[in-house]
Amino acid sequence: MQIICPHCEKGNEIEYGENIICGDCKKTLAGYTYKRFKKPLISTATALFVGAYGTYTINKEFIDVARYPVGVEYELIDSCINASRNFMDSYWRVDKTKICVCALEKTMGDLSYKDMKKKRAKISGSLSW
Repeated sequence: MQIICPHCEKGNEIEYGENIICGDCKKTLAGYTYKRFKKPLISTATALFVGAYGTYTINKEFIDVARYPVGVEYELIDSCINASRNFMDSYWRVDKTKICVCALEKTMGDLSYKDMKKKRAKISGSLSW
């Protein structure tokens, strides 16, 4: 059991028994009521909260990659490749596909799908046809 001496305020670790004295000032501790130290609940709860928030943030920023829906990605890449609607050989198509995928990856880093939908709604709402 850990107790604090009422005379000198020093912490003591003792076993139950009679005639217990303070290890620092050597005065008796008999006749006083003692309570056990409570573990700090606030610091434990704080550590759990910080850990949970940190895990959520790391997961959100580094593990979950913000992607467009597959159909949207396909449409964007296809329209990039076939914008000219001209025939192209397979080598040029492969190179152009790499360029379009790279452009889409950079765009996804700058513009989230949520923002893209907002801008599209704003543009289509302003058209009068």
